[in-house]
Amino acid sequence: MKITVRFRGPIAREIENGTLEMEIENGFILNNLFVKIIEQNSYLQSIWKKPAEIDRDSMILCNEVDIGVTGGLKTTLKDGDILTIVPLVHGG
Repeated sequence: MKITVRFRGPIAREIENGTLEMEIENGFILNNLFVKIIEQNSYLQSIWKKPAEIDRDSMILCNEVDIGVTGGLKTTLKDGDILTIVPLVHGG
């Protein structure tokens, strides 16, 4: 199965074209995809150590729908899904 992960904001500048194409097995859940993404990208390793940190620090959309309504990190992925990761900006 092929999944597209699109990054927005400052992270997009560090990832070629702001997009990753990932091949995964059927039945893969979002948490496992994020583990794989972190393991394969040293830049992302410098930001996030585990999938829960991505969920905490970003708005995550699966096919333009917030994962909060699709099962969160337990969302089962399907062939052709497009994930969009939008980092939340904090400041003070």
